[in-house]
Amino acid sequence: MRINRRAVVGLGLAAGAALARPAEAQTQVAVTVTGGQPGRFAEALDEIAAYGAQHMSAYGLPGLTLSVVGPDGLTAFMRYGHGDADRRAPISPDQLFQVGSISKSFTALCVFKLMEAGKLSLDADVRDLLPDLPLPSDGPTTVQSLLNHGSGLPDDAPMFPRGGDGRLWRGFAPGTHWSYSNLGFALLSHLVERISGRPFADYLQAEILTPLGMTATKPAILTGDRALYAASYAPFYADRSFPRAGPLGPGPWTDMTEGSGCVASTAADMARYARYLIAAGSGHGAPLLSDAAAARFCTPSIDAPGWAVKGAKYANGLAVVPVEDRPLLHHTGGMLSFNSAIHIDPIAGVGAFASTNVGLMGYRPRELTAFACARLRAVVEARPVPKPTPVPHKTPDTPDVLGRYVDAKGVALEVAASARGVTATAAGKAVEMELADEDAFIAVDPAATPFALVFRRTAKLVTRVWWGETEYVRTGQAFTPPTSPALKALTGHYGNDDPWRGSFHVLAQGEKLYLDGGTLLTPLPGGGYRVGDDDWSPERLEFEAMAGGRPQRLVLSGVDYLRRT
Repeated sequence: MRINRRAVVGLGLAAGAALARPAEAQTQVAVTVTGGQPGRFAEALDEIAAYGAQHMSAYGLPGLTLSVVGPDGLTAFMRYGHGDADRRAPISPDQLFQVGSISKSFTALCVFKLMEAGKLSLDADVRDLLPDLPLPSDGPTTVQSLLNHGSGLPDDAPMFPRGGDGRLWRGFAPGTHWSYSNLGFALLSHLVERISGRPFADYLQAEILTPLGMTATKPAILTGDRALYAASYAPFYADRSFPRAGPLGPGPWTDMTEGSGCVASTAADMARYARYLIAAGSGHGAPLLSDAAAARFCTPSIDAPGWAVKGAKYANGLAVVPVEDRPLLHHTGGMLSFNSAIHIDPIAGVGAFASTNVGLMGYRPRELTAFACARLRAVVEARPVPKPTPVPHKTPDTPDVLGRYVDAKGVALEVAASARGVTATAAGKAVEMELADEDAFIAVDPAATPFALVFRRTAKLVTRVWWGETEYVRTGQAFTPPTSPALKALTGHYGNDDPWRGSFHVLAQGEKLYLDGGTLLTPLPGGGYRVGDDDWSPERLEFEAMAGGRPQRLVLSGVDYLRRT
């Protein structure tokens, strides 16, 4: 299980009653279609609308907005559920949704505008352009390596990190691996400010949004505009992984001005943006870029094996992913209380954007926007009608994890198949669990346990399972040697009051430490730990502030977390 700060680590809120979910039969969709040839696409639009309703029901979404664009000005807007679930108020066309990391493509366009103006080279060393920032000193960090996540910088470290020597670092030489970095796009927005001499939001508004006619879009997420947004939601339990259609509470609010995720928009404006990306992907850059620059903007420059879609590559603030047999421009965006996705097929001239007013969970509406593009393409190119990915996904067949295990005290754990995955029963308590990652299951009812059930293998055979720090083994298997007192002292629940950061558990399994039981902490020769077992991982963790033999603080990728328990 790999750590994902915004989707796996528990993140901070929980107030009020858990949000009630509508049943599928109650899921209503308001559809508006303009332009083009609506009759030609009527059946496709009906199927897309029905698939959106399936997502609403399967994932327990409070609300969902979907924009679909096609040839000859065809535009369809589909609105599901509630823009304010407490008041049972439907989503309105003018409500703002935070588009999350889709903002990165807007930031990249700002950089390309400066490049076209002769003020910036993508091959320039960012150390020379931002000399007052503590960038890595072990070689150049190019603008291009920030644009395609090939810089080796950590994901969410602040520009001025805590701990160590106060400088930023990298896990690998630029271009040798791919690792997603929100920090890289925060640096790019800072770079745009420095070179243009204007606040980033002002530059984005004047040079990108206004020329595209995106008049309702906000270039920065600010508290003063909060009334313009759909009411939003997040997991009710903040310290554990979130199951499909789990309980929700009110979403937290923070301002966001960095280019990694600062844009909020309406369905109509995102339809305008989709049309621009269709044009740019076809090599037509007006009104923002030259045709040559538009082609470069959309051309991938690095493989992206860490992206959620197999075979993905990355261009400039945009991924390029296969849908059926064709590469599409694509991105997702996860925020504190919104999740979004966009797919663009420039060849067929179709695109789709979707956003839901719930965040801090692994769901992104990528399958919905991918199906919308594939279904419209089938009409445009007279292809066979595609089948959408089932929702919810088929329960994985995991017979090798089933059976009986015992802990060191002789307490049995019975693991049996269930509708959602497995049911784990120990000491008379049964907990139904669903698959969250390879060999890792989380509770369907998150109140039951904060800990994942993580199976371990020896020579590909499941020999043991950890539930928190309790080990259960198959008959005939030896138990892992006990954890040393020095390592045990590092374990605990650590948190940060910034809702973007949240909290997590450091657990010991023998002489190994894990974040939330699934992400290995690998000791580094000079002290501290690498997060994960990839030798190029840029994420770092150090324990600090010892009191009574136990650290009272740890620093995860340049950010402080305080001991909670």
